[in-house]
Amino acid sequence: MQILTDKSLTTCIRFAGLLSFILTLGLASNGEAARKRIAGQWAYTDQPYWKVGALSKKLSNACQRGEFGQRKLYRLSIGYVGGKGRGITGIANTNWNLHDPKRLAEPRKTYHFFNQGYSNCKVYVADTPMRRGQNTR
Repeated sequence: MQILTDKSLTTCIRFAGLLSFILTLGLASNGEAARKRIAGQWAYTDQPYWKVGALSKKLSNACQRGEFGQRKLYRLSIGYVGGKGRGITGIANTNWNLHDPKRLAEPRKTYHFFNQGYSNCKVYVADTPMRRGQNTR
């Protein structure tokens, strides 16, 4: 039996990480594999995640402090699979899946959360799309 030294163990870990990264890139570059929706994914797009709405520094700061966010992470989400700005944003609004104890949210707005739960959480605000046949009044 051969015992791994610290140096050989580190080399194995690095190789496994590199292999995992290469396999992930291969799958992500395959258009069909990258575009398959996962549970809770509402849509996907080739656009970068930051184009989903207007970045709100106030809400992003509140998200970073845990004072504004999704009740259940990624219950509904959008996948960004383009060559630039890949990622995922979770979705919430005042009527659905929003944790907002300080009442910072506005009606008829949809909030998109990037990296909720981390110190670099970003919140993008967009107008809530109208349903078919819904009046604009």
